[in-house]
Amino acid sequence: MQTLSLCMITKNEEKNIKACLDSMVNIADEIIIVDTGSTDRTIEIAKSYGAKVFSYKWNDDFSEARNISLEKATKDWIIVLDGDEVLPKEDGKKLKNIINATSMEALYLRLENIVDNKSLGDAVVLRVFRNNKLYRFRNKMHEQVIFSIEENAGKDKIQATNLKILHYGYDPKIYNMVDKQKRNLKILESYPEEDRDGYFYYSIGNEYSRANDINKSLEMYYKGLGFARNNYPDKLPSYLPYLILNISKSLASQKKYDEAINILSEFKNKYPNFRDLYFLQCLYYIEIGKTTKAKDALLEYLNCEYSMYMYPDNNFEDSYNMGTILRQLRKASIPTPEYLLSVLIVGGSYDDTLLLSIKSINEISSEVIVSIPNSSIIDKDIINNFGAKTININSNDGKDMIFKGIKECRGEYILILKEREIIEHDTQSALINFLRTTEENFFNLIIKDNNAKTKLGEFRLLRNDEKVRNTKNFEELIKLVNKEKPKTYDVNILKI
Repeated sequence: MQTLSLCMITKNEEKNIKACLDSMVNIADEIIIVDTGSTDRTIEIAKSYGAKVFSYKWNDDFSEARNISLEKATKDWIIVLDGDEVLPKEDGKKLKNIINATSMEALYLRLENIVDNKSLGDAVVLRVFRNNKLYRFRNKMHEQVIFSIEENAGKDKIQATNLKILHYGYDPKIYNMVDKQKRNLKILESYPEEDRDGYFYYSIGNEYSRANDINKSLEMYYKGLGFARNNYPDKLPSYLPYLILNISKSLASQKKYDEAINILSEFKNKYPNFRDLYFLQCLYYIEIGKTTKAKDALLEYLNCEYSMYMYPDNNFEDSYNMGTILRQLRKASIPTPEYLLSVLIVGGSYDDTLLLSIKSINEISSEVIVSIPNSSIIDKDIINNFGAKTININSNDGKDMIFKGIKECRGEYILILKEREIIEHDTQSALINFLRTTEENFFNLIIKDNNAKTKLGEFRLLRNDEKVRNTKNFEELIKLVNKEKPKTYDVNILKI
C-alpha cells in the first residue's frame, strides 16, 4: 500500500485549519506543517491531529517554506494543501485508490474557488506527486512544483483526475484581502529582472487586478503574453490559458469589447477545445448588441469537446441558464446578408447614448461609421470597441459630416442616425425584410420622439448606388433625393 504525506505551510489559520485537517483524517499517513510565525491557536490545533510542526522564519519566499515541508516528508506520496483548502471526503478515498494503482509520477486535480458559498469556477493544479527529492517548488510567490516534475519525469508522467480541492482563500469574509495583496505585491516586485518570466507577469498581473489597478494588470498580462509568444510559440505553458481569460476579462471591464473578442478569437483558432473562450465571446457580443454572433459563440461553447485537464473551466453552466440564454438569442437574432446595410451615426458630442445607438443597430449592420468633427472629445477607443469605426471631419457642419460619412460606407444601403437615436429591435427585422425586396433608392423614415409625442418623416435611408457615389457634395445628393420624391415608410427611429 502506498502511503501519503500531507505537507502544509501555515500562519494564523486557526479559523480554517480544523476543516482542512478533518478532511484528511484517515487519508494522510502523516501531517507535516511548517509554521511561519502563528500567534493564534494554529500550532495547537495542528498538534491535536498528530501533526509534526516545524517553525520557519519567514523570508518572503513561499517555495523555500514549501520545500522545507517536502524535506520533512517520509511517505511515498505527497499532497500539498493550504490551511484554507479542503479535500472532500469522497475525493480523499478516490485519491488513496489512485496512488495505489497508478504508475504516474504526479496527479492533476481541480482547485475550485469558493466565495460566499458560491463557486467561482475551477483551475487545474498539480498538488499530488511522488516523494522525490528532485521534485521541488520554484518561485517566491505563486510557487509551482510542476516545472521540476516536467523536467525530471516528463509531461506524460502526470495523470489527470476528477478530484477537487475546495479553496476559500479569496473570500473577503474570511481573509483580509488588502493585506494579502500588499504582501504578495511586495514579494513579486522584489524579483530581479532575470527572474521575470511569463508566469511572473501573469502572477503580478493578478495581484494588480485584485487591487483594481486594471491598467497596471493589463500591462503585466501583455508582458506575460509576449514572453509566451517569444519563448513558447508551439507550446502551451500551464499559465497561458488563465492569462488569456484574465486579459479578456480585464479588457471587458474597461468596455474594450472588440479587443477582448479579438484576443479570444486568436486563441480559439490555436486551442479549439478551450471552451471558456467561446462563452466569454458570447457575453461580450451580447454587451455590444451583436446577437447572431453571440448565439453562434454560445452554440460553439455548448458543442465544444470538453478537455478537462488542458484548460481551466469556469463552470458557466452553474451561473447561467444556457437554455434560456440560447432561446433569447435565437429569438433576437436577425440574419442579415453581408454588406446589405451600413449605418452612419452623425454627432459631435459623447455620452452613453452614443454607445446605445451603436448597440441598437450592431445586429443588422455590416458596419457602423461614426462621423465626428475634429473638435470632438469623443473617446474613439470606446467607440471602436463597440464595433464601430470613427472618421474625423474637418467641419462642424452636419451636412459635411453626413456627406463625407456616406462616402465611407460600403453597404448596399445606408441608414443615417443622428445623436440620441436608436432603432428598436422590433423594427429591425421589418427593416431588413423591406430592404431585401424594395427597388427604390431613397426613403423617408419616421423620427419618433416619445417625450415630445411627435412623429415626423425625414430622409434617412438610401441605396448606395453609382449615382450616389458619383455626387460631388451634399447639395448634389439632396437634388438627387428630391428628384425621386422618396416615400415615407413606417420604420421608426426613436429619439432617446
